[in-house]
Amino acid sequence: MDRYKQIKITRYNLLANQAIHLELPLEPYIVVLAIHNSNVSNDWRNQCSDWIVKSKVCYWALAWGHECSIWDDALDYSYLEFCNYNLPEDNDYNFMTTWHEIQTLEEVIEFTKSIPVDALPQQMFYEIIVLNID
Repeated sequence: MDRYKQIKITRYNLLANQAIHLELPLEPYIVVLAIHNSNVSNDWRNQCSDWIVKSKVCYWALAWGHECSIWDDALDYSYLEFCNYNLPEDNDYNFMTTWHEIQTLEEVIEFTKSIPVDALPQQMFYEIIVLNID
């Protein structure tokens, strides 16, 4: 598979603790969660994590910013619940998470561009979604 696919970067802003009305892509994507708000409720964090995992086409979520390690855990728990705590076979929906508290947001986005896309379904491009959580 060609690991040098065309990359599309899309940026969205979400207001923490507010209803989420954004539609996620229907094609495989990678998400960067840029958490700028220090007052995110646990319930909203879990809701946001479920929303991403249940899209079934997010293959990697990278958390950056305030409490990014907690976001990483919330995403992992959402995925485990989604899979009924049975990790899937290789051909099923797999979901990777990482957290990046030392890097700058720009470094995380650059890293995201270098992620091997062999695991993504074959297509000509993939999308990186940057969710700014304010």
